[in-house]
Amino acid sequence: MVRWQHTARLAVIAVASCMTLPGWVTPLAAQEHELVTEPKRYTFTQAHLGTIVRLVFYSADRAEAKQLAERCFERVVELDKVFSDYRDDSELMKLCKVADKRATVVSHEMFTVLTCAQQISQQSGGAFDVTLGSSSKLWRKRKRGDVDASVPVRERADYRDLVLNEADQTVSFIKPLSLDLGGIAKGYIADELAGMLEDSGITNLAVSVGGEIVLAGSPPSRKGWGIDLEGPGQKVVASMELSRAALSSSGDSYQFAEIEGERSAHVLDPNTGKGKQDQLNITVIAPTAMQADAWATALRVLGVEKGYTLAAKTGLIEAFFAPAAGAKLKTQGFPSVSFQDANK
Repeated sequence: MVRWQHTARLAVIAVASCMTLPGWVTPLAAQEHELVTEPKRYTFTQAHLGTIVRLVFYSADRAEAKQLAERCFERVVELDKVFSDYRDDSELMKLCKVADKRATVVSHEMFTVLTCAQQISQQSGGAFDVTLGSSSKLWRKRKRGDVDASVPVRERADYRDLVLNEADQTVSFIKPLSLDLGGIAKGYIADELAGMLEDSGITNLAVSVGGEIVLAGSPPSRKGWGIDLEGPGQKVVASMELSRAALSSSGDSYQFAEIEGERSAHVLDPNTGKGKQDQLNITVIAPTAMQADAWATALRVLGVEKGYTLAAKTGLIEAFFAPAAGAKLKTQGFPSVSFQDANK
């Protein structure tokens, strides 16, 4: 989840993709068109995608702000029907049933996400891989206690068995695959919502979909939005201020299981199909939240040393590494941060 403070600060933390959520949403009720001289800050929050979706923006019209938020949340529901692997009627689940038999035309949204996923899989040497669906489902069952922990992770394919044809926007599988877009789709949705707000004339905004955040402009009299960076154990280790940025975090503070007496993160290593056991939180800044989402997962899999080297080499992303033990580390282009005294 993303912990929003009462001030203009956000906390960037690892997202629990299937965490238990409160049975409420922030109401969208508002007075009829309340026009104000200066734009006012509005916050709208709802539970979707197994996490919290939050919109913060400034508008001079309360009723229009409410209507815009409603359209954004409706779009989230639409995109959940595209990307979810929790519902049998989603486009993703339907694709997985037929793509090994024939090339299948997919939506623009699906093709965009899969294209980005494949690019980052190649650039990361397979550290990011959406074909881990079977292992992801097995991990969830183990967390619930539905599967004996001693059962070995099943054999699986990898991203090279997923074939995209840009000319006709089709997807095909070389062998049967189960896809999990949990490490990239939320970032795409955050980008989509921010785009909707900006297309409606909103210039100062912060959108979060779990740990995926898109920022533009700033609160009044501020240079940017305040961001708190968390390390393992849900502790804030540093803070910074950003104006226009897309960022994502990956870690295991909120989503892990005890398997065979060992801590197993929900972030799976494609080499083993098993959850990562080291405690490490990573925050990535990229051109889009979709890219930041996937890259955060890839770097989390690679660890500090390999992840830092790759992040610096890409020329596309900046990253902040907060291991449970050892010094915090950030790439050269990552924004200046203020460390908590005990975490320097």
